[in-house]
Amino acid sequence: MKKLALALVCLVSVAFFASCTPEVQNPEPSIAVFVGSEGYLYDGAIVDVNVDYPFAFRAASNAQTQKDLATFKIYIDDELQLDSIISGKEFEFTGTFAYEFRDNIIDETSIKAVVTDVAGKMNTATINLKINQPEEPLTEVDFEWYRLGNDQTGLDEYGLYWHQNAKSPFAQIKPKDGVILYKFDSNVWNEVVYGTQKAAKFADGATTIAMYNNVDVNLANGTYDDVIGTRMPDGTLHLIHVTSHRVGAQQSAGRPIYINGQAK
Repeated sequence: MKKLALALVCLVSVAFFASCTPEVQNPEPSIAVFVGSEGYLYDGAIVDVNVDYPFAFRAASNAQTQKDLATFKIYIDDELQLDSIISGKEFEFTGTFAYEFRDNIIDETSIKAVVTDVAGKMNTATINLKINQPEEPLTEVDFEWYRLGNDQTGLDEYGLYWHQNAKSPFAQIKPKDGVILYKFDSNVWNEVVYGTQKAAKFADGATTIAMYNNVDVNLANGTYDDVIGTRMPDGTLHLIHVTSHRVGAQQSAGRPIYINGQAK
């Protein structure tokens, strides 16, 4: 979404006419981007999101016809933002432009000004911009995987299920149908901060595995630094950091087991 703050300034000048006016080859009024001082937008500028930038246009009657100016319009991405009736021989427009964050990293936009005089002659000036849109960091969320007997919770959203506890006995965590399970080096967890970094790690540096089984549930508790990941059928990626487990007190259905960590 684009935000635009506008200000209009009319500059009136006096015109002197000769008794005989020759035919004018280019009778349109003039208009140009005006860079008032440091920080003003110019054609080809690269700007950050969520930052206010001043910009300006200056228009004037044709030097030969001296026809008064009549209308001034502003378009952003070809969408009309301002439609003003003006007058006089000179006109200055100043505004403030801000571009809000979007999902993609780099975007482009344009600010176009159109001036028309009383004779219907028109001219335009455009500021083309590239938007530098930095990514927002990924959010880390805590998870807890629970199993007691055949009951289990917490794994489904990551495309996983707790197959069984083997005789070792290690918890056997497997991917559901259509889900791909990966194993990463432990340092990947801290290296991945943004979504593009996560996607890059899954594309290059990940090893597919059929099962994650490094949690020894024969122990009352344990600590880990295991990084795994899943690619869901719709392409969603989950990076998972397994950090601990604990085993609860004996119940009629067995001993509850909890595996904890973070995901992003």
